[in-house]
Amino acid sequence: MIGLFKKKEQNIKLDLSNFFNWIKNLDKQKFHLSNQDLDKRLSQSKLVYKFLKSDKGKNLLNSIFLEMTDIGFPEISSKKELDLLIEIFSPETLNQIFFNPSNGFNNSNYSGKFKQTIKISENYGYVIAPKGLVLIVGSSNTILPVITSIILSYICGNVSVCQLSKFNASIIKKFIDGIPSDCTNYVHYTNLDHNIPSDESLLKELLTQVPWNVINVWGGEEANNFYFKNVAKNLNRPKIINMEPLTGIVIIQRSYLKNNLNEISKELAISISEMGQQLCSSPTEGFIVNDINDYQIDDSFFNKLVDCLEKNYIEFNDFEASYFNLDRMLTYAQDKNSKVYNSKKYGNKISIIASNSKSVFSDSDDNNYLSIHKRRNFLELINTSNFESLFNLINGISSKSTHSEIKKIQTILVFGNKEFNTDVLKLAKNTGAYRVIDANYTFKRHPLEALDGIHLVNEFTYQISVVGSISYN
Repeated sequence: MIGLFKKKEQNIKLDLSNFFNWIKNLDKQKFHLSNQDLDKRLSQSKLVYKFLKSDKGKNLLNSIFLEMTDIGFPEISSKKELDLLIEIFSPETLNQIFFNPSNGFNNSNYSGKFKQTIKISENYGYVIAPKGLVLIVGSSNTILPVITSIILSYICGNVSVCQLSKFNASIIKKFIDGIPSDCTNYVHYTNLDHNIPSDESLLKELLTQVPWNVINVWGGEEANNFYFKNVAKNLNRPKIINMEPLTGIVIIQRSYLKNNLNEISKELAISISEMGQQLCSSPTEGFIVNDINDYQIDDSFFNKLVDCLEKNYIEFNDFEASYFNLDRMLTYAQDKNSKVYNSKKYGNKISIIASNSKSVFSDSDDNNYLSIHKRRNFLELINTSNFESLFNLINGISSKSTHSEIKKIQTILVFGNKEFNTDVLKLAKNTGAYRVIDANYTFKRHPLEALDGIHLVNEFTYQISVVGSISYN
């Protein structure tokens, strides 16, 4: 193997078929799938929902649940993720995704069936066609996004190759192989680790040699940099759909908080405890906008929030090494006149910080402070006086060492009245946020919504224009 990669350094390309037996069949599979009826694949995928509700399906999900918890996924978040996974296959969800008024498939909805050829006018129409070959790159902290991409790519008619983390690769493959669908025949796996030199060399060859049409990356800044750099050398010029590193925030109306303290405390605690605060929708910073002459917020809300976090507390074994840096952060916050609220229960590293006007970490360049990817049950709530100051605080969030990898805000969780919600929506437009939600949608997506501004089914297909007198039959 070492000698083989030395040859590569002399510009001798690797024969990828020696490593992946599916390489030679890609063109044949693409041709076969593109000639199938999309509605058939859609109908078949809907039947998976019934299977997952059966005893055999429940056994598959239970096996996956046990494997997830064995490798370190918290039980509560694993159960929630699998519950959401089931809903992907519900007929209602799939119909809403494909026959969605906000994406290009809506015109294809004809009496509940998919119509591939759409006639717009006498001289113009289009045919929806699959892109062809999709590379899906998964992250290690979740299974739901990757499986969603696999299923949607298959229904659209693409052959997919999955480059997965070795942390959860076997789980995702077990699920795809276990469901009653032809999807498994058109999904292949690489599971290479670009931190291992031999794997990295092989992965680079895959990225540059294979004529990918779409590359869908679910990962952080390091992953995006790696794939953008290497895919740029691919002469096929595949389109990259990167789910870039984003985060969530919460915005609370002061007067609304005063009248709904218990409800907000409970819902906010859930939003920052489940899933270990590692989803892009989880709030990692918060703002309380004072719309009344009551600038100083008393301790009752923060203490109530800590109490609710204690009731939802999940222990993360991988967090123990971060305790020292967490203590440094909290000490720094107190020294800078922010208030710190902790759990009184031994071992519960719950940390809520109350700051005025701006984040207490805004002026610190200490890279030893915990980034949002290395902390749990942690939230700084910043007391602000108006939306103008909020705009600057949100736009500057990525300049802090704690949020250095973050590109921008994905989700704004809002607690307020209708007028306040309207103001938050205007703010979202100005800051480039992708979602404004209530607490019901912190961990789930509505089937009609775009993912970070895009609809995957649109990205996995393209339109062939039919112009003039060309027959549609």
